[in-house]
Amino acid sequence: MRPNASMRSWLRADPWRALLILVAGCYGIVQLIVVGPGMGLGWDEVVYVSQVDPRVPTVEFIAPRARGITLIVAPVTLVTSSTEALRVYLCLLSALALYASFGTWLRLRPGAVAPLAALLFASLWLALFYGNEAMPNMWVAFGAVAAVGFFLRCVRPGGGRGSVAGLALCVAAVALVRPPDSIWLVLALGSALAMPGWRRPRAAIALVAGFAAGWADWIVEAYVRFGGPLARWQAAGAANETGLHFTLYEHARALNGPLLCRPPAHCGPAVPSWVLWWSVIPVLVLLGLYAARRRGLSAESLVPALAGVSLAVPYVFLVGYAAPRFLLPTYALLAFPIAHGALALLEGARGRAPRRAGACLVAAGFLAHCTLQGVTLDKIVAPRLAKREAEVRVARGLESLRVHPPCLVYGEHAVQIAYRMGCEGHTVLNWPRQGDVPTAVRGAEAAGKQVIAVDRGRSVPAPFLLAWERRPLQDVRPGQWFAYLPSDPPAP
Repeated sequence: MRPNASMRSWLRADPWRALLILVAGCYGIVQLIVVGPGMGLGWDEVVYVSQVDPRVPTVEFIAPRARGITLIVAPVTLVTSSTEALRVYLCLLSALALYASFGTWLRLRPGAVAPLAALLFASLWLALFYGNEAMPNMWVAFGAVAAVGFFLRCVRPGGGRGSVAGLALCVAAVALVRPPDSIWLVLALGSALAMPGWRRPRAAIALVAGFAAGWADWIVEAYVRFGGPLARWQAAGAANETGLHFTLYEHARALNGPLLCRPPAHCGPAVPSWVLWWSVIPVLVLLGLYAARRRGLSAESLVPALAGVSLAVPYVFLVGYAAPRFLLPTYALLAFPIAHGALALLEGARGRAPRRAGACLVAAGFLAHCTLQGVTLDKIVAPRLAKREAEVRVARGLESLRVHPPCLVYGEHAVQIAYRMGCEGHTVLNWPRQGDVPTAVRGAEAAGKQVIAVDRGRSVPAPFLLAWERRPLQDVRPGQWFAYLPSDPPAP
């Protein structure tokens, strides 16, 4: 048989899988074009990457972090420090993860729901921006989608060992990347096991086994570095401002692009277009649940909705600040009931005119959604590209001043700048107002390391720098950057 004929026969036999492949491919291509591989690493990314990059000092790994992202980036980072190579790798890997996670649902029930849900999720500016970032929330989203798909296959009659193993592996992956999120995922799926006819011991065993396997690394490291799991949990809670909070308004303010909305920092007001978009989601989810129930597909709509809401609970009620990426798993799971509702409009109406009206409504809604996402993505990418390019230029400027390892870069964006130079970094959010030299600087000087401070601004940011030599760094935008060199460098 000729290749073209073979391809046509495969498309006819499994069109929905082909459509999902198309969605995943377009997702990867749009990332490469719109976001691009040239964006430098952010602070959190440097922390994860430096753990396995043998060419740079390791950045402090604090209690809330987990090793999952470090394992994801290790295959590239062990070989090269190229940010471009890492971005391309994560872009391809996220496109593959999109296909694999939503593809588990095609084995559950073939149809347009999985490709449409993948399209809705992949078209979010958040999904496009964080697809090639070394950050955990995107991978929690992929793991949660796959876990719910395998769970539904487990509780169905005839669910084989593959679905049990898949459920355990996905829960373990979520726990390895972000352990607290796995608690809320397992709670949601465990509560679903209480539904009549769903009491499957194999699904419960898979949840427990995956949960325990994923948490093992975090627990072992807690004993080694933090004085035990309880001490680490308390330290993580203090770092993340954990307690009783209600940050729904902060999340609404962050939808338009502040990557971190941490009061009392100014995050800007909630944008009406985004508030409208956000307000429509619960309505669409409820309509999707109703439509799925009428079609006899309640489980395929209700369980992802339950898991999505559960994963949003800690970030709305227990964390004292907001970041739009926190809700990525929620958006990924709520895409399923929304897809059910959209398909009900396209397929459920009787007569040509109602179907056309439903198709026009869905198309108009999706066009408005894509327009809002595209405008926001463009607004977010451009300034961050400029800021991270500035960090690269600052690093080059410091190298021209003969700063070289072993060294400490202290000041604004210091961790990102130091990573480019192979130095240690100590980022300063609030400069000390006293005249004493900071402990980090004294320690580095005592160890014989070269110390340099960097800051963006025309005034000297701290009293102890008044005695240091101040040099402007040329051709660095945005803002004017200055380097501060000690008047008495440490002896070798």
